[in-house]
Amino acid sequence: MMPQTHSNQTPIERVLSMGWMSNPAGDKTFDFTASVTRSELAQVLGKAFKLDQRSTAQNSAVSVQDLTGDRPDYAAIQIALKTGTMTVDSQGRFFPDRPVNRAEGLAIFAQAYGVFQLSEDAVTELLKAHPDALDIPDWAKQAMATALQEGFVNTDTNQAIRPLEPMTRADLAYALIQYLEKQQNPAFV
Repeated sequence: MMPQTHSNQTPIERVLSMGWMSNPAGDKTFDFTASVTRSELAQVLGKAFKLDQRSTAQNSAVSVQDLTGDRPDYAAIQIALKTGTMTVDSQGRFFPDRPVNRAEGLAIFAQAYGVFQLSEDAVTELLKAHPDALDIPDWAKQAMATALQEGFVNTDTNQAIRPLEPMTRADLAYALIQYLEKQQNPAFV
């Protein structure tokens, strides 16, 4: 049997082989239609973007009202918070088990990648190609424009972003593969 190469692996198989995503404990198969939780997003982005190696990862721990240090995901969530990749709400809650919608998930992905400081006009221009861009919350527009410009968003045939739909593991795997391709084939500047 021949070893699988990148070219004949599905995006899911590639992110699993990289160790960026994994099957939840006890699951034999990868459910690519499952919603991504805030905890899973913190863990996956921590691995993919090596958030623990950023200087801000050494910042003091962030106080989180709905998270205890005995959770297996505690360290990954703290790193996502310390690096500014993710935040808590005004009451200091993280909501680790809450699924993210595509706008939130892709905005956080762009935050880990590095949000471009685009002008309001550039953001408007990037978003206008998408029929449902008006559904993107204002706080997410700059980050979503970065995610779109970098090709991290899997749109449908009508270029719809579906920002209010739950982010699935397949959506996250797609963004990760696009990021991986950028790392392996950087554009010439």
